[in-house]
Amino acid sequence: MFKLFMALLFLLGGIGGMKFKVKGFEKYSKWGGIGSIALAVLIVVFSTLRVVPAGHVGVPVLFGKVTEQVLTEGLNVINPLYEVVKMDARVMKHEGKYDAASKDMQNVHVTMALNFRIIPEKASYIYQKIGKSYGAIIIDPAAQEVLKAVTATHNAGDILKKRPIIKNEVQEMLNTWLTKYFVDLREVSLANIGFDGDYENAILAKQVEEQNAQKKEYMLVQEQIDANILITKNKGIGDAAKAQATGEAEAIKINGSAQAFYNKVVSKSLTPILIQQQYLENWDGILPRMLFGGDSNPMPLIQIPSETK
Repeated sequence: MFKLFMALLFLLGGIGGMKFKVKGFEKYSKWGGIGSIALAVLIVVFSTLRVVPAGHVGVPVLFGKVTEQVLTEGLNVINPLYEVVKMDARVMKHEGKYDAASKDMQNVHVTMALNFRIIPEKASYIYQKIGKSYGAIIIDPAAQEVLKAVTATHNAGDILKKRPIIKNEVQEMLNTWLTKYFVDLREVSLANIGFDGDYENAILAKQVEEQNAQKKEYMLVQEQIDANILITKNKGIGDAAKAQATGEAEAIKINGSAQAFYNKVVSKSLTPILIQQQYLENWDGILPRMLFGGDSNPMPLIQIPSETK
């Protein structure tokens, strides 16, 4: 509007300069008037050209009245009387801290981040009905109510464990809510989930107990494994000793059988004549001095002296 006001001033000045001539400056007044009119025309022409930045849309407004027309990014030709309000149509991030309660009445504090964008074709509706502060007017209340509705169906002890499930439930319900206002929700992130101090201390103590129990269980399992290893080792040593004893007994048995077989073969081959021959071959020529009878009483033998030469 300021440009049009300036154009109107230049136009009136140009017309006045051409109509009311000053003596001695008639020539300058004429060309000054023409220049002012030309400048006014240029201002009007350029006022019809509006540039919308990349990732934005333009909402034409005429004296406070919003039109349904939406200007796309780039160069647009429009009535110079319109004011163009630029709306960001890119994906934006909105982050807030919200309070809710669990099913078992524990306070839940959540930091939630949302990625969203307005639907470009509905930028005029959003500007007219909600305004540029749609984050505080629409998104924050919706996120608060949806979070309360979801956490109320879960116990506090399950909220951290079921974080992905809760995130999906919040995103689905919040998307349904925001779609009514032509806001396209892309992603929800539960950046941080917390509880009151007393409950968090109780959770921490419980986690410590669980860790200690798991540690003791691990130690018991390890001790059982060590005992099994020792039993297996001792069994192996016993089996080895048993196998060795069995082997030695078997060797003795084999040696005994071999010796018996040898004695049997030898005894069969020893005839009285062979025994006598072996005796004579090993006799030293000395007769025995005693003779044992059946009653085991020794009887001396008389030595016959050999004849001397």
